[in-house]
Amino acid sequence: MLDSISKLVQVLSVVVGVVISIWSLTTAQKSEAEARVKEAETRKLELAKPFLELRQKFYLEAVHAAAVLANPEVETEEDVDKARKRFRELYVAELSMVECPNVEASMVHLAQTIDKDLTKLTPAQSAALDLAHALRDTFVMSWEVAGTCPP
Repeated sequence: MLDSISKLVQVLSVVVGVVISIWSLTTAQKSEAEARVKEAETRKLELAKPFLELRQKFYLEAVHAAAVLANPEVETEEDVDKARKRFRELYVAELSMVECPNVEASMVHLAQTIDKDLTKLTPAQSAALDLAHALRDTFVMSWEVAGTCPP
C-alpha cells in the first residue's frame, strides 16, 4: 500500500512538474509576444513622428489664421488679409496634405462661415488640393497614421 502511494505521489509530481513547465513556457511566450507588439507600435510612432510634427505645425497655423479671421473687428485689415491668404494656402495645399478628415470638414465649414469665396477654388487650386490629398493618402498608408485621427 505504501509502495502504491509512493508511486502515485511520484506520478503526480511528474504531472504537476510538466503542467508548471508548460504554464511557465506559455506565460513567457505571451510576455515576449506582448513586448514585440509594444516595440512594433513604438517603432511605428517613431516613423510617423515627422508626419505628426508637420501636422501639429500646420494645425497651429490654421488655428491662428482662424482666430484672426473669426475676430476681424479686433485685428488690423493687414492682419486679416494675411490670415485669409495663409488660411487659403493651408486649405488648398499644406494642411490638406496632413489633416484628418474631421479637420478637413471643419476647415470647409469655417471657410463657408467666414467667407464663402474661400471655398471657391480655381482649377489650379483644385488640382493642388487633389495633390495634397493624394499625398496624405500615401502618408497614411506608408506610415500607418490613420489611427492618429479620431473617428
